[in-house]
Amino acid sequence: MKASVMDLRYRTKEILRALDAKEEITLTHRGTAKGTIVPVKSNSKASKAFASHPAIGMWSDQKESVSELITRIRKPRSC
Repeated sequence: MKASVMDLRYRTKEILRALDAKEEITLTHRGTAKGTIVPVKSNSKASKAFASHPAIGMWSDQKESVSELITRIRKPRSC
């Protein structure tokens, strides 16, 4: 699919539908191709890599609730 810069502004919904259909979109400006918009390929490896990141679950052993933690963190410092 070809789309101009103006199409991005006024026909965004159609462009997103084309991306959902795994179409590549050639972006043009004044009739000259400027770039290509490529749909994201779903990669199950990326989600596994995210889940194995050391920051995920690092506070799972905390006893206080999230709201208590935020309240404690946001307390003003005493001078």
